Formats: sequence, C-alpha cells, structure tokens
Amino acid sequence: MTEPRLEADLTGRFDRLLWATLAGYAALVVLAFTVVSETSLRRSLEQSADGIESLLGLYVDTATARNTVAPAMLADQLLGMGDRFLITRTVSTGDGRIDPSVYFLSPTMPAKRIETGPGMSAEAVRQTLLESIAARGRWRFHVFHRRSGEFDIYVAGSRRPYLVAVLGLSLGALFLLPIAALWARREANRAVERALAPLGRVVRETQAIGPSALSRRVGTPTGLAEVTGLAEAINRMIDRVERSHRALEAFTADASHELRTPLTHLRAQVQWALAEHRAPADIHEALTATGREVDRMSRMVEDMLLIARGENRQLAIERQAFDLEAVAQEVKEITADMTPTSTITVSLDVDGLQGLQAVGDPARVRQILLNLASNAVRYTKEGAITFTLAHRDGLAGVRVRDTGCGIPPEQIDRVFDRFYRVESSRSRAHGGSGLGLTIAQVLAELQDGRIEVESRPGHGSTFSLWLPCPPLERR
Repeated sequence: MTEPRLEADLTGRFDRLLWATLAGYAALVVLAFTVVSETSLRRSLEQSADGIESLLGLYVDTATARNTVAPAMLADQLLGMGDRFLITRTVSTGDGRIDPSVYFLSPTMPAKRIETGPGMSAEAVRQTLLESIAARGRWRFHVFHRRSGEFDIYVAGSRRPYLVAVLGLSLGALFLLPIAALWARREANRAVERALAPLGRVVRETQAIGPSALSRRVGTPTGLAEVTGLAEAINRMIDRVERSHRALEAFTADASHELRTPLTHLRAQVQWALAEHRAPADIHEALTATGREVDRMSRMVEDMLLIARGENRQLAIERQAFDLEAVAQEVKEITADMTPTSTITVSLDVDGLQGLQAVGDPARVRQILLNLASNAVRYTKEGAITFTLAHRDGLAGVRVRDTGCGIPPEQIDRVFDRFYRVESSRSRAHGGSGLGLTIAQVLAELQDGRIEVESRPGHGSTFSLWLPCPPLERR
C-alpha cells in the first residue's frame, strides 16, 4: 500500500478546512446581516407605531364621539409619515356588543380590503390583515401590532430592501468564495513547500550518511524548531552508531590481533611436534605449551562472551542485600595469595563500617573486586595493596588502592576499553588479556553501580566500586 506524501496530505487537509471555514464564514455573515436587518426593521416599525400612537393621543374628532374616519388634520399627519399602517377601533355599543371598525387605512398598506363587523376581535382583524398581505407574498412584509386603548395599530414594513442586499451578498459570496479558496490554496501550497523544505533537506543529508561516512552530520539549525530537534536527534543517533561502529571495528581489530599470537604459537608448536625424529619428551612439552595457549584462548573467548552478554542485558544478575565487608575480606585473602613476593602487603581497612551492606550479586561483586585486585598486583612491583570500605550518598563502596606505576592522565579514559593495557609487555608477561577492567565495568553497571578511577603516575592508582545500599542503610 502506497502511503500518501506529507505535502499532499497537508494540502488536502488544508483545502477541506479552508472550504469549510470560508463557507461557514459566508453563511455566518449572511445570517448575521439578515438578523441585524430584521431587527432594524422591527425597531423601525416600533418607532412608527410610537409616532402613530402619539398622534392618536393629540387629535380628537370635533364631534363628541369619534367617527370611523380620522379628522383631516390627523390624516394628513399620518400620511406624511409614509408608513404602511392600519388603525382599528373597538368600541362597546349600548346593547353590550363589541363593534370593531377600521379607523384609518394608509393607501400604501398591502391590503385589498379590510372588513370588520360586530363581535370581531382585534386578533381576527390581524388575521384578516395577514391574509390580505399573504396574497402579495407574506415573506416580503413584517407586521407589527400594538394595542393603544380602544385602538389597535398595525404597521407593515417591506423586507424587500434588505432581502435584495442579502441576495446580493449571497451571490457575491458564491462567486468570490471559489476565487478566495483558489488563491488561499496556492498560498497554502507555497507555505507547505517552504515548511517542508528543511525536512526534505534533513532526509537528503541523512540518506547521504553511510557506513563509510559516519563522521558526517545533518546541518543545524534548519530554520524550524521541530525539524531542528529532529535533526539533532538524528545526529545523536548517528553519534551512538558511530561509536558502536568504531568500537566494533576496534574490537574486531583487537580480537584479531590478540588471537593471532596464540594461533601462530599453536601452529608453530604443532608443526614442531609433527616433525620427524622428535623425542617423546619434546612432543609432550609442545603439547603442554599448546594446552596452555588453548586455555588462554578459551578464557579470552569466555570473557568476550561475558562482555557481549552483559552489554546486551542477557546476563543473569541477582539483586539482594549482602555483606560487602565479607566479600572484600575474601578477595583480600585471595589477593594476598596472588602476590608473587613478600614485598607487597595486602590489607583491608574497614574504617568503622563493619558489616557494611550493599545490594547486588555477591558472586559478581567478588568477580569485580578480583579483577581490580589482579590488575593492582600486575602493576605493583612493591609496596601495598589496600582494600577500604566506604559509604557516601546512599552508596556502599570498596576502594582498591595500589602503589604501582600509576596511569598517565591521557590514558585514564581508555583503561576500560577492550584489550587496552597501560603496559602491554608487562600484561602479556602476566597473562593479562586486557578485558578485566571492561568486565568489571559491565558487571558494575548491571548492578546499578559504577567504578571510579584516580591515579598519579609513579604513585599508584585507586579503583573504587560503588553499589546501592539497602533502603534501611540509606541515610
């Protein structure tokens, strides 16, 4: 299934929103104009009714009783107003009957004939008036009714003026709406193209970054904060990929280099042993050397597998509270047995933290401390190796300090790299593979711990292992 392009999708969504907005806006304008015009017409009719009512109060017939026709002066005043109106008068006759009659009917009132008779109510008159107006199109007129004493005033106003305006406004919107929509769509397309241009550039630059060009990065800023954030995220991802790629290349090169020497030795020993006229003792010596190299290679492969499993979070790690002092004491005794001469003293300084508890895997912690201790033994000719318990910020720690050759400042950041050795010849002489500190760091991180290094060339080094404390130990 082909996915739509972002530009087409955004343009389509904008088109639908634009048409709905413009059509809704035009409808609201027409509706608002109609409501305002109708309100204005009603207000005008109310004002006319007010004028008619005031005139009726000012004029009376010369006779003692009003007739069915208004006085001439009142008629002139009413006709001068120019409105369409009907005035009916309802009086009570002497025999108790109600007698409604037309008091005045303007010539412009849209009614053919208004007939009244005894017993006819004001509402019946209004209905008769509306029926006569309906003959000319009731929708064209608005009729306003007001009761004033014995008179009922009906004022009719034509909707034609504002209906013509509404029709013109509607036709204008009908013809102008597509033009406005097309113009807005063109501008929207340009805006979408400009907005997506940085994203397209990021895509092109990202596609140009391959295994042979991992040093390249996507240019920032892009001009849009969101796209710049995406570019920076891609750059951070490429940084991780580049580091992993370089680490893989370095690991491959180091592993090949480390395995080349024992394999070459093995080949030489086997070829030497297979030569003719070798004495049984010589063959036995060659096979013994071969076995040692095989053991060394096996340990190296196991260490490499341990590191790979640890980095992939596939290594089983226990998490329990244990006595860190007891583990440190055990490692201290093993370290004392590892020292080649009596010129190195090994000690444990509890520093008032007897029974210090930590959370982690005691077997793995023992392995970490043994790696740190064996590294200290390897680089210390004489002096002391001291294990010290420590506690800070809710962490329990063991410091392993030696008085060896120390580590140059420029090499401290590399001591945890695979196969790295500060003094390669000395490590090889003692059987070191350069993986001990890497394993120690991986195992510490798997237990939510860390290893810190302090060193001065010629004054020794201190490796500190820090692990979480049990909750009750945090203070």
